[in-house]
Amino acid sequence: MNAVYSYKIVDSALKDADRKKRIVKGYFAAFNIKDSDGDIIRPGAFAKTIAENGPDSTRPRIKHILNHWPSQPLGRLKSLTEDAHGLLYESEIGTHDLGNDFLKMVDSGLITEHSIGYRIMKEEQDRENEINYLNELKLWEGSSLTAWGANEFTPLVSAKGNDVDMLEKKMAAIEDFCKNSDATDETIELLLLQVKQLHQYIIDLKNSTEPRIGTQPRKDMGEKYAKAISDIHALFV
Repeated sequence: MNAVYSYKIVDSALKDADRKKRIVKGYFAAFNIKDSDGDIIRPGAFAKTIAENGPDSTRPRIKHILNHWPSQPLGRLKSLTEDAHGLLYESEIGTHDLGNDFLKMVDSGLITEHSIGYRIMKEEQDRENEINYLNELKLWEGSSLTAWGANEFTPLVSAKGNDVDMLEKKMAAIEDFCKNSDATDETIELLLLQVKQLHQYIIDLKNSTEPRIGTQPRKDMGEKYAKAISDIHALFV
């Protein structure tokens, strides 16, 4: 039986963003690309779920959230369509604190990947070529990601040894945003938790017992940043 809920990540920065109107556009998924799971999403895979639960349906239930966290809604989906590339969305970002923080992260270039939470309804296996074609998917949500993905078509490939530099650049980008942004404390703490997770992942990859990057606050950090990273550090020691 197919899993009730699975993730699929796509390397896709936002296609367009209008901060004044609070509108963002991007792709939640891409077609005709074999990913690290051996899956290929075929065009038309989202047609039924969009008709049944998309923003123009009589029962709109598909959400736009952050990092697959149901408690972190970003905005209201205005449109969800398939085009030649993939699953294109347009979302009106909310005026709540997280919505404001999200727009700041968009401006900073921190949002570089998207993902979907879905269930496979119809699939077709090509065992000879080790491909699983996803012909119909039930979509629960589309997520904008602040961290990294384990899909070979994302910027942070499955993170083998030669991907450590990319992971560290992502960490640096998140840390830079946290140090220089006036985002809310909650958002900063969540982002710094991801920094800690990425840092531990790098350590695991290198099979090392010594961290390469310190986790204690530095003197040049802002007060809010220093306190947040200290609180996150305390969770892991």
